Amino acid sequence: MMAVFYSAEELTISERRLRADLAHESAVEMVIYDVLVKGNRSIWIGDGIVTRNVQISEQMFSVSVQQATGLIDAMTSDSRILSRLLAWLAIPRNSREPDFLSARSTGTLRPATYTDLQAMLGLSHSAFACLYPHITFYSGRVEPDWRYASNDLVELVGLRSRSAGTHSVLNDDTSSHNVTGATLRVNVLPGNTSDEAAGLSVEVTITGQIDPSHLIRSWKRITRMDNSKQCRNLNTQ
Repeated sequence: MMAVFYSAEELTISERRLRADLAHESAVEMVIYDVLVKGNRSIWIGDGIVTRNVQISEQMFSVSVQQATGLIDAMTSDSRILSRLLAWLAIPRNSREPDFLSARSTGTLRPATYTDLQAMLGLSHSAFACLYPHITFYSGRVEPDWRYASNDLVELVGLRSRSAGTHSVLNDDTSSHNVTGATLRVNVLPGNTSDEAAGLSVEVTITGQIDPSHLIRSWKRITRMDNSKQCRNLNTQ
């Protein structure tokens, strides 16, 4: 048997990474527990993207929660909306081989994971990191629900703005947030004062049942984008 030795520096880096990963997972579990216990009264449920700072093991993390219906579904959304998003991020049509939009409409290709989607679109890691915050596999809608969409998507897709006072009193759904059956995207990133950039994104469905109470749909490592403007006019080569 061959022995493998690690330097003290390597062990320190590995230990720090493990602690960060455990803190990320703890933050996600904290959100899930709060939503399961309090339902739509949870502090993590609301319009748009709910973001709060959380301290875990003496470290500050930025935790955000968004309902997946506020995102663009990569498989079921109107192709014009998806095309508009790709154009907004300056992802040229000829960079996607095979053409994902055409393959999607014919049903010849269906990505099982976000890694599959990235490969089908032919995107670099940095380009997909900019696309990921706006898309999902777990909405099932033709267009995003404006109540849970980010401000960027509200403007990009031409959805009704939350600030425009367009809530309808005839629609009960606008006065409350039903979490039963909802899929939530929980993002955990280091606080602004941290030098770390790596985080965790988990999509979880609240079943409304006792067992199982929730289902983990996706589990993805993400990176904090220091400047959101860098996600526009991307060079995808």
